[in-house]
Amino acid sequence: MLRRLFCFMALLAAFGAAPAQAEATDPAVRYYVELVLNGVATGTILPLVRDGDRLIVDAADLRSARVSVDGDGPIDLHSIVGTTATYDGPRQRLMLDVPPDRLPTTTHRGSRRDRVRTVADTGALFAYDVYGRAGSGGSSLSAWTEQRLFGDLGTLSNTGSLFLTERGPARYVRYDTHLRRIDEDRALTITAGDLFTGALAWNGSVRLGGVQVARSWRVRPDLVTVPLPRFAGQAAVPTAVDLYIDGTRQSSTSVEPGRFVLDDLPVVNGAGDLTVVTTDAVGRQVATTVPFYVAPQALRRGLTDFSIDAGLLRRGFGVRNLAYGSAAAAGTVRHGLTQRLTVEAHGEASGNVAVAGAGIVWSPGLWGAVNASVAAGQARGRSGTQITVGYSYTTRRFSVGAEHVERGPGYADLASFDLGQLGQRLRSDRVSGSLSLGRFGSVGIGYLAARREDSGSIRLFNASWSAHLNERIAIFAAVNHDLGRRSTAAQVRLVVPLGASRMTGASAGLATDGARGLSAQLGLGRSAPSDGGLGYTVDAALGGGRIDGQASLDWRARAFRGEAGVSTVAGRTAGWVGMSGAAILMDDAVYIANTTPDAFAIVRTEAPGVPVRFENQKVGVTDRRGRLFVPALGAYQNALYSIDPIALPDGMLADVVERRVALREGTGAVIRMPVRHTASAMATLVDDAGQTIAPGARARFGDGREALVGWGGLLLLEDVQGTVTVRVTRRDGSDCTASLSVPPGLPAFTRLEPTPCR
Repeated sequence: MLRRLFCFMALLAAFGAAPAQAEATDPAVRYYVELVLNGVATGTILPLVRDGDRLIVDAADLRSARVSVDGDGPIDLHSIVGTTATYDGPRQRLMLDVPPDRLPTTTHRGSRRDRVRTVADTGALFAYDVYGRAGSGGSSLSAWTEQRLFGDLGTLSNTGSLFLTERGPARYVRYDTHLRRIDEDRALTITAGDLFTGALAWNGSVRLGGVQVARSWRVRPDLVTVPLPRFAGQAAVPTAVDLYIDGTRQSSTSVEPGRFVLDDLPVVNGAGDLTVVTTDAVGRQVATTVPFYVAPQALRRGLTDFSIDAGLLRRGFGVRNLAYGSAAAAGTVRHGLTQRLTVEAHGEASGNVAVAGAGIVWSPGLWGAVNASVAAGQARGRSGTQITVGYSYTTRRFSVGAEHVERGPGYADLASFDLGQLGQRLRSDRVSGSLSLGRFGSVGIGYLAARREDSGSIRLFNASWSAHLNERIAIFAAVNHDLGRRSTAAQVRLVVPLGASRMTGASAGLATDGARGLSAQLGLGRSAPSDGGLGYTVDAALGGGRIDGQASLDWRARAFRGEAGVSTVAGRTAGWVGMSGAAILMDDAVYIANTTPDAFAIVRTEAPGVPVRFENQKVGVTDRRGRLFVPALGAYQNALYSIDPIALPDGMLADVVERRVALREGTGAVIRMPVRHTASAMATLVDDAGQTIAPGARARFGDGREALVGWGGLLLLEDVQGTVTVRVTRRDGSDCTASLSVPPGLPAFTRLEPTPCR
C-alpha cells in the first residue's frame, strides 16, 4: 500500500513540474495579471510577457493604469530607473513599485463646503422702532418702520420714519425703497430702486435711484474667495496626512502613492505656519513646516468681483422723500489675476464729473500685503489725480498697517463733487498697530495726520492697553493726544463681573481731558438675557464741579424689546422710552419678534408640545397649532433643525426628525417635520382549532410591510387603523389570512381579542 502511494505522489510531482519546465524552456510566456502599484491593488488586469528575467508590459497599458512612462510599445519594467517589478505567480499579480513622480497628482480639498440651496416662502414683514424723548430742550417722538414683501422671486422693501415734534406738524421721511432679487447660481444680486454704488477702498460711494447688478459672495458661503496657501508633496506608499496650522490640527486625510496637493485649506488671515505630518504604513512620520501669508483683501485666482450701477443721484436723503438729481453711472471690478496679485478698476460719471482709476493688491510672499491705486478725475473743466499707497501685515501676535492718500487740486468724484468739495488738496497719513503681550494683555497704537486746504490740518495719536488681571477682573487704559492743539485725554477703567453668570458687572475708572479735567467714573450694569428678561445700566461721572450720569432699563421679551432711561449732563435732564420689534405674516398666521430678523423660520409639526432644536440646542416647543416661530437666524447658514422623537407622546410618530435648511437674506421659510397620530395594538392569531399560530410565522400587510408572529400568536400592529388584512405564512409553508379591526382612538399597545387566521 505504501509503495502504491509513493508511486502516485511521484506521478503527481512529475505532472506538476511539467508546466514549470515548459516555462523555463519557453523564451517568452504571456500572462494576464492584476497590477499592484506601490502596494495598492488597482484591480487593473493587463498582459505581461516574461522573457527570461525580463518583464515586459506595453507602454499604453501602463499609461492606462496612470503610470507615466517614456516611449511607446513594449517596455522592459527593469529598464525604468527607480522601478522594482516582481511577478507573483501563485496569485497572478504584478508587484510594481515606481517613483512617486511617475504617478498622477491628486488634489485633496480638505475644507470644501457643500453647497446648500436656500429656501424662501412667501410672506410679509412689518418692523418698527419707536423712540420718544422729553427734556429741557422739548419733546419729540419718532417711529422708524419697514414694510417688506418677500418670496422666492425676491424682496420688496420700504423704510422710513415718522417724526412728531412740538414745533411743527407730523412729517414722514422715506429712506429707501427697492426690489432685490438674488441669483445664487452666479452669486449675483440685482437691485432696482434706492441703492449704494459699489466702491473700493480708495473711492467713495453715493446713493442712486436706479439699477444695480453686483457680485455677492455672501450668498455662496461654500465658495472661498481669499487666496489660501497650498501644500504639495509626494508619497511612495499609501500615507496618512495630518494638517496643522500654527500648531492646531485642522484636518486629516489619506493619500494614494504619487504626488498630492492639499487645497482649500481652512480660511485663515495673515501670517502663520503650515505643518504637514505624513505617516506611512509602518508608522514612520515626516513633518514639514511651511510659512505662509494670506491677504484677506485679495481675491483668489480666477475670481471676479464687480458692481455695475446706473440711475439718478439721490438728493436730500433723510430730509426729502423724492428728490433725485442728474443721471449717473458707476462701475467697479476686482479680479484675482494670480494667487498674489489682485487688480482693481473703478469708473464713474455724471454730468460734469468723470473719474477713472486702477489699483492693485499685491502680497509679496511672506511680507504682508501692499495696495496702491491711481485715479484721475475731471469736473467742470478742471482735472486732478488721487494716489493711495498702503501696507498691512498681520500675525497672531502683532499687526501693523499704514496708508498714504494724496489728492491734488481739481480732483473730484461723485461723492466729493456732490458735497461741493471741488478743487481742494487733501493729504492724509494713517499708521496703526497692535501687539499681543500674552498674559499681560494687548496694546494698540494709532496715528492720523490729515490736511485739507479749507479746514486746516489735524494730527492725532492714540494708544490703548487692555488685560485681565485675573480670571474675573479686567483693566482698560487709553490715551488720546491732539498734536496740533496740544491737548490730551486719558482714561483707565477696571471691570469686575458680578455673579456666577457674569451677566452683571461693575466698573470704575479715572478720566481726564482738557475741558473738564480729572473725573471719576462709576458704572453698574446687567445685560438683558437673550431668552428674555431685564437688563439695566447705571453710569456716573464726578468731576469738574458737577455730577453727570444716566440710568436705563432694557426689557427683552419674545414679542418686543423695550427701553427707558434718564440722563443728566451739565444740569440738563432728559428722559426717553423706546420699543422695537417686528410682525411677520406667513403660512396663514401672524408671528411677532423682538427684533428685525435677517432670516427666520417656522417649524411646523402639526402637533402641540413638540420640542424643537436648532443646531442641537433647544429653542422651544410647538404651540397648540403645532408651530414654532424661530426668529433672528443667520442667512445662508446650512443649519440643522430637529425634533426629539423620544419626547413625543405615546401614539405619535415622526417620519422626519431632522432637516438641514439654509435661509435666504430678508426672508423666511416653513420647515415641515409633521408628527402624526398612530395606532398600535397587539393581536392574537389563532387557527380554526383555536390554537395560537406558532411563533416564527411571517405576516405580510397590504402595504408591503412584514412582521413576525411571536410567542402565543402575538402580532404587533404598528401605525394601523381601521380594518387590516394580514396574510400569514407558517413555518411549514402553509398560508392563512386574518382580518383585523383597529378602532380609532385606541390606547397604545392595546391587546385585541383573539382573531382567527383561515
